[in-house]
Formats: sequence, structure tokens, C-alpha cells
Amino acid sequence: MSHTSLKENMIKNFLIAIALTMVSVASSAQQTISIAWPYSMSHGTTALMFPLLEEANRSQSQYNFILESKPGAQGQLALGHMNQLPASRMAVIAPDFVQLATAGKIREDDYQYLVGLGDFCFAIWNKYSDSEKGLAGLKGTGEIVLANVGWGNAGHLVALELASKYNLTVKNVVFKSNFEGLVNLTQNGGVTQVQESVKAFDSLKSQAVVQAKPLAVTCSTRRKELPNVKTMAEQGITTSGPWHIIIANKEMPAETQQSITSILNRALVALGEDKILEISNLHPLVFQKNKDVDAYYKKKSTAQKELLKKYQPIIDADRGFSEKK
Repeated sequence: MSHTSLKENMIKNFLIAIALTMVSVASSAQQTISIAWPYSMSHGTTALMFPLLEEANRSQSQYNFILESKPGAQGQLALGHMNQLPASRMAVIAPDFVQLATAGKIREDDYQYLVGLGDFCFAIWNKYSDSEKGLAGLKGTGEIVLANVGWGNAGHLVALELASKYNLTVKNVVFKSNFEGLVNLTQNGGVTQVQESVKAFDSLKSQAVVQAKPLAVTCSTRRKELPNVKTMAEQGITTSGPWHIIIANKEMPAETQQSITSILNRALVALGEDKILEISNLHPLVFQKNKDVDAYYKKKSTAQKELLKKYQPIIDADRGFSEKK
């Protein structure tokens, strides 16, 4: 080997070593940020989180975002997991968070509200009416039997508002999962389901005759899948359906909060609303475009607290009924 070739190889290897060192330093400097997810990995909305975090990771190298499933206890397990390492963990909250705050189990001021994922658009199903009559077709039926997964949640509050408007009573039948309630709905169309979209019925159509019909959607605008189904607001019901927000413990450094918020919001925009609706599976997400997430949370939580105060005696009394009809 010539002296020139040897020199060239030495320079080449030196440059490779420098490059590898730079990659190693960059890799070691990357901070892992985990998001505590309050649902199981099989939950309908989970399908949204993976492409969101994949896009966030693709777009920058400062953070590595991962998802950790921490279901149970109305989101308290996810919050607890985040609070153990507040500098590097976040959590996703839903209306259950407001219930916990109202019950004094958490303090809202302990958290920062970073990214509004948006409203999840569900349909209200029942066989005693149709899309043309809408919710008004429930009038005179006497009782709403609600297939649900808890008490005082978004679905329960929607049913209670319907009952108040149309002079009905609510029997809240709690199942282990939304899917179990959905199966019951297909077998008994008189049971109202607030928690699933039209897509949720696809896997059951070959197994059962779906008697129930969509009467309203909880989102602010009509859905393409159900163009003739009016929104609740169009029918005089202003109660909000479920929503989701990514939060951090206030102990997370402010710089980290700001950086993460910017990255995740850009990732949501990059995915686009049409793509989000497609990948969010059983629970279509209506993207929250309002950048002021604090105002978004305040609006949602204030309305929910008013309803919880209004219906708390009924909710507490209803907790005594838990068996399936």
C-alpha cells in the first residue's frame, strides 16, 4: 500500500470515528418521553397514538416518544405513573379526570395542559327512533337503558340530559367494556349506546342483526359516514362527548413542556384530520384545532362540572344497579 493510500485510509477512518462519536453523543443525549395511556393497547383510540408518536419521532431527534399502557381506576394509574417521573413522563386525560377532580381525588392545578387531541365523535344508538326523527323519537318510551362502562362519565351525562329533555328515566347498565355493551345493543336495540361510532358495528354485522339506528352524533359537525344523522347540538343537546388532552405534571421543566407541545402539535397537523379520522378506528377523532388548550380544557371541564353537580344525586343512586338486564 502506498504512503498516499495509507494516509487517505487513516483520514477516512478518522472521519468515520468522529462521525460515530457524534452519533453516539446525539443518541445518548436524546431524552425518552413516555406518554401514560389510560386504556389498553386494544382500545379503539390507541390506533391514533402510534402514528402520532412515529411522526413526532421522525420530525426531530431531541426526544424519543413512547407509549405506555396504564389502564384502570378512571385514569388514576396513568396519572400515578406520570407523577413518579414528572420530568420525563406525560399522560392522556379524558372526562374521567374531571370526575376525579370533582371528587377531590386529584388537584387540577398540579398539571399543565399541553396538547388538545380533540373530541371523539360517537353516535347515539337506539331502535325506538330513526335518523329522521332523531332524539325526539325517544319521547314517550319511558326509559333509557344505557350500555356503559361507568357512572357519571360522558355517556352517562349525555343520557341524563336526554332523559331530562324528553321526560325519561335512565338505567345505567355497566359492562366490563364498551364492546360488551355493544354486543348487548345488537341483541337488544332498546339499549342505548353512546360510546361507539358506525364503524364499531362492522365486525358484528355478520354475527347479529343490528336493530339499533343512529339518532345523533356527539361531535360538533355531522359525519361523512352518517350524513343524515344530526348532531346533538342541532337537536338542542349541548352536552359534550368524550375528549382527550395530553398533560404533564407541573414539575416537568417549562422548556421541555414548550418543546414537546410544539413537536406534538406539528405531528398532529402533519397527519391531517382526514388521516386521523381514518386511523382512529372505532373512536373517530375530531381534531382539536384550538391552540389554546387551557381554554379548551376549561370549557370542557366547566360544562362537565355543572352537569355532575346537577345529576350527582341520580348518579350516586344509580350506582346500586350494576347487573346486566
